[in-house]
Amino acid sequence: MRLLGRTERRVILAVLITAVIPLVAAILMARAMIARVSATAFQPEFGAHLDRSLEVYADLARTIKQGMRHEAEAIALSPQLAKAARSADTSALTAELDKAFGAHPSLVALAVESEDGGTLGKRERERPVDPAAERTLTVRKSLGDTEDEGPALVATFATSNARFSEMEAAQTFAQAYHQLERHHREEYVDLAYTKAFALLFGLTILAAVGAGLVVGRPVARRIGKLAAAMRPVAAGDLSVRVEEEGEDEAADLGRAFNHMLAELERSRARVEFLRRMSEWQKMARRLAHEIKNPLTPIQLAVQECHRRYSGDDAAYRRILETTLEVVMEEVGTLRRLVGEFSSFARLPRAELAEEDLAAFLREQKDHFAASSEGSSSDDAEALLSRVDLAFEIPEDPMPAAIDREMLHRMLTNVVQNAAQALRDARKAASAGKLGRVAVRAHKDGAGFYVITVDDDGPGITPSLREVLFDPYVTTKRDGTGLGLTIVKKIVVDHGGTIEAKASPLGGARFEIRLPRAGTPEARAAIERAARTEADEAPSSRRGASSSM
Repeated sequence: MRLLGRTERRVILAVLITAVIPLVAAILMARAMIARVSATAFQPEFGAHLDRSLEVYADLARTIKQGMRHEAEAIALSPQLAKAARSADTSALTAELDKAFGAHPSLVALAVESEDGGTLGKRERERPVDPAAERTLTVRKSLGDTEDEGPALVATFATSNARFSEMEAAQTFAQAYHQLERHHREEYVDLAYTKAFALLFGLTILAAVGAGLVVGRPVARRIGKLAAAMRPVAAGDLSVRVEEEGEDEAADLGRAFNHMLAELERSRARVEFLRRMSEWQKMARRLAHEIKNPLTPIQLAVQECHRRYSGDDAAYRRILETTLEVVMEEVGTLRRLVGEFSSFARLPRAELAEEDLAAFLREQKDHFAASSEGSSSDDAEALLSRVDLAFEIPEDPMPAAIDREMLHRMLTNVVQNAAQALRDARKAASAGKLGRVAVRAHKDGAGFYVITVDDDGPGITPSLREVLFDPYVTTKRDGTGLGLTIVKKIVVDHGGTIEAKASPLGGARFEIRLPRAGTPEARAAIERAARTEADEAPSSRRGASSSM
């Protein structure tokens, strides 16, 4: 297994070339510049000037210190100060020290000590010494003009630290310069910069490889997953999906791939459903024909037997009457079944036109209300009067390509199916409402409108949801199993889908998704309807010609 794929290697190589070429050019230019600068910098005149500048700083420092010593000597030669110190006159000594402080601003502290080391008088500056900004010098001088033992003056002076700091920095710089000058500058300058450039070059290569991996690996990984997903798709498995992660072109490709597979899966399911529908309709047409033909002779024969018997055998007459009732009831049931088969076999094609789906659903609300009020007790629509039917339709327009008549039939079948399920589940209830049915509509984020029909009945078992829309599959006692098949055919003709799910109300939910006007799904449904119309036109003309 390769550690890096082709895409990753190409991305890393591109990043590496992009990073290394400017770096190499910069290194060459820098080396030439450093060589030139170092050759210019290491000249004897520079060292001589550095040494002379250090001498100037040293002379300045000596001058400052010498000045402080002279000031201390001048203060110590004061006769009044010496007299006050020898006589231990504290007030006179303090006055002399104050006078000296006023005359010498650089003083920090001034003290007079006795022969035994005791302090006779002391005067200090109010502001303490700041070691970061000042340098101090303490000078000790005997008082008076004699050098014999006696009181001594201890003077502490302060001066700015700036010049001394500059001198120390200059000394450090000059020492480093002379050290470089005395040794091979290649060892300290050229070799150091060469190592630095080599380190920079290596780090750049590592960074370029890392950047290539960071940039290329996620893309390569997603492309690899997409390529791996292609193989089962090529074998016919359209249920494969790839992860939709990121916001770049590779993520867009993954989303487009998933959308394509979803469309292919829906198209395959649609084609397969329509193919089966065509076979079911042929079978329904054949069954309707085969069942309808013998019904009338059977009914007439039984009626004739009942009519012609004129005997007095009461038991036999009861048998004839019972037989007539059974035959008439079963013939009626078969005629209704034949009608359902014929209606299923002659499902019209959808004629789609752009309409406001929300306005249409609001009209259906009024239609259902009127139908439930005017239906007889034997009518299937009479069930709606015993159901709490609620519509929740948004006020905003919902433009969609629909066939109003077929969509009305679809919605009627679904709502009546829910009402019949409530009736069968609560058949013991004598009066009152059977349950709730809620019809809602809203937009989703994928270019579809969603219509849900919920009830609070017994629901649909999960095993039955997959085959619920197949013909002749029913859970109702009087159902033919064709109503929901017709519903799905109508939804498919509109370019939509329908699913049976569990309802939040506790019963069943039918979720119908219809495409919005202008979406690819809506345009494809209109094109299919147009092709169907074009295919049916020649057969209609042939039929008309043959009947003449």
